[in-house]
Amino acid sequence: MDFFILLYILLNVPFFLLKKKFVDKIALLHYNSSSVGIEMKDRKKKFFNFKVDVKSAVPVYEQVKRTIKFAILSGYLQDGDKLLSLRELAMKLQINPNTIIKIYTQLEFEGYIYSRPGAGYYVKIDPGKVKKGKYELLEKETLDYISRVTELGFSMDDITAVIHKYFKGERHDTD
Repeated sequence: MDFFILLYILLNVPFFLLKKKFVDKIALLHYNSSSVGIEMKDRKKKFFNFKVDVKSAVPVYEQVKRTIKFAILSGYLQDGDKLLSLRELAMKLQINPNTIIKIYTQLEFEGYIYSRPGAGYYVKIDPGKVKKGKYELLEKETLDYISRVTELGFSMDDITAVIHKYFKGERHDTD
């Protein structure tokens, strides 16, 4: 199985962000065939792939929040990028606007976005916070991954062998 697909399945991380293959900063964020965009300073729209899994144990608000936060930490969203309005995002994702308020409020409290009354929500990049956030994400996702694959019976040697193959560019499908 491809390492990225394995990580996607195990970690529920948006696949496009793992591959980092962006076509001129454009991809699509899908939720039941809806596209959600993030408005850029230059009036272009930035889109990314994301599917809300309503059957997941992870609440919908947490899935959307993680995706936006991951897009900021990965550099896909830049400082000053305008996010969709609360109403627009709620309509696109077909979820309650109060859920979007909760997401944006939490991201603002954590320092990843800021609001300008009457103008909307914007990405806020603090290099120190981004570096710390990236490391925390690395640690959390790595520990989650290790926990899941060890439950499947894999050893540390198995895990490191897969990681080494990945970094050497070798991939092995187990289909």
